[in-house]
Amino acid sequence: MVGTQLINAHFSAAIRTVVAAWRGPLSFDEAKHQLSDPAALGQVLVGEVVRSLSQFGVAHTDLIAHAWEAPCIHLVGAFDADVGADTPVDFLPVPDTEATIIARASVIAANAALGSHTISYGTENEGALFVNLVVKPGEGYEAEKSQGSMKGHTDGVWLPVRGEQHPYGMRISPSPDFVCLAGLRNPKQVPTTIMPLRKVLNHLNEDQLHELAKPQYIIGPQFTFKKRLKELFGVDLLVEDSQLLFWVGDSPWIRYSHSSTQTDSEQSLDAKAAMDAFETACKLCVEAYSLAPGDIILVNNRICLHGRAEVGEEHGAKSRWLLRAYGLDTTGFDASQWHKDSSHTLYP
Repeated sequence: MVGTQLINAHFSAAIRTVVAAWRGPLSFDEAKHQLSDPAALGQVLVGEVVRSLSQFGVAHTDLIAHAWEAPCIHLVGAFDADVGADTPVDFLPVPDTEATIIARASVIAANAALGSHTISYGTENEGALFVNLVVKPGEGYEAEKSQGSMKGHTDGVWLPVRGEQHPYGMRISPSPDFVCLAGLRNPKQVPTTIMPLRKVLNHLNEDQLHELAKPQYIIGPQFTFKKRLKELFGVDLLVEDSQLLFWVGDSPWIRYSHSSTQTDSEQSLDAKAAMDAFETACKLCVEAYSLAPGDIILVNNRICLHGRAEVGEEHGAKSRWLLRAYGLDTTGFDASQWHKDSSHTLYP
């Protein structure tokens, strides 16, 4: 097996080579059209990525094992990020430029190589497959949130983890396996932060681990999901009797968001203390990754939390611009879990 320290470099080189070869013979409109069906595009690209990796001595099984052992995979220089357009000032839409087409295709190829589909959720960001992570100008919650730092969290915390059924129905799809960020601009080198779960748990005692694994927490939807979920179901949906920590074989999985998680009663002192200890431990285990233009980071949403440092108020022009998408193993999903006429949008 190739040393894991080399796998990221080989994976990045494979993505860059394969996506460039895919893009070469296509017109701009043809390439843009293929992005609308990420499942089909992923199938086109994954075989070439696997073949390219094999030339470096990296077996496909080793890559997937690496993705489930490493808290994140940082792909340096995975695509050409020569962006001509100004940075957007809203999360949608993603402008169609040469750089964003290559970036999106690269993320789709990377997810496919990890056995995941690039997906979205109908109740978040209008079901868009990719969103801009940029600073929104002005005042108000969204603008302030886009400018500030973010604590460690997992995405889609209200959704079930893969393998779990949601209490509001089997149609509700799992949260993502991977959170995928592609760097287009980062002039101030604002870091994306990660907190590897195993390192965090090493700071907790057995009693605290036991409390986190009890079904005694209440989880609400995060901000990006909240409005549309309420429109869909008519009420603020809280998932009671939830656990935060899971064991899948010998591997711990986590779902956590400080803003969306609470104990089931004010008397749940041990549960609250465990959650507070977990939050404190996260702060002790922060690792920083500054995404340069052309970099991709694939954060394992089961075994790692992520956040970011403060971004600041600079917006538009040549300010910070990342793209975000999700990867999820959708093997065995029921047809009802997909939105009609979409190969990537999951319910809800």
